[in-house]
Amino acid sequence: MLPTPADIDALIGFLPQLYPNGVPIEAYTFKEPHPWPIYAKVVDDFYEQARKDCWLDIDYRPTADRLVSEPGAIEQASLAQLQSLVTYYVRGERFCDGHWGTMIAKGYVQRLLTRLAQLREAM
Repeated sequence: MLPTPADIDALIGFLPQLYPNGVPIEAYTFKEPHPWPIYAKVVDDFYEQARKDCWLDIDYRPTADRLVSEPGAIEQASLAQLQSLVTYYVRGERFCDGHWGTMIAKGYVQRLLTRLAQLREAM
């Protein structure tokens, strides 16, 4: 099941909030005594939308790994491939504290949302 235009719009709406003026927000902080990141509300809200079933790809790793490692791959990705990438972004936090923030800070989420906006415009 692919995401609907409304599902895509919900994620795209986070682009200016996560990247005001094209610059990534500070996605998280650390506060004693917690050893894990405390995310900004907008980050939690974004990943809440990204966790919807329509973005889930059970076999996400091969596609997501390629998209992240190959220069320009995200910018050419199909909607189904972006589904894999969203799953990778969401699930990464289970294996590495701070993964969500890193994906935002390094521009991976920005590239994903920009590509989603391009695909949405073509619908």
